Amino acid sequence: MTSISAAPTSGFITTGEAASRIGSTSQYIRELIHAGHLDAIDIGIGDRPRFRVSAASVARFLQSRAVTPSTKAVA
Repeated sequence: MTSISAAPTSGFITTGEAASRIGSTSQYIRELIHAGHLDAIDIGIGDRPRFRVSAASVARFLQSRAVTPSTKAVA
């Protein structure tokens, strides 16, 4: 094992960190990656993926899901 990570250190976060930012689970983050909603890289070796998620894509995802107040009056 090396002491320096092979993963990019700038702009990418773990699935756990991404889940924390959007208030979900790591599994949901993996589903978003597979559905093409989040940009990620796979740093895993072998059959099991180890994703690092683009922090910018998490921000874009959150922005695209923002709810804006309606101008209609509530009855």
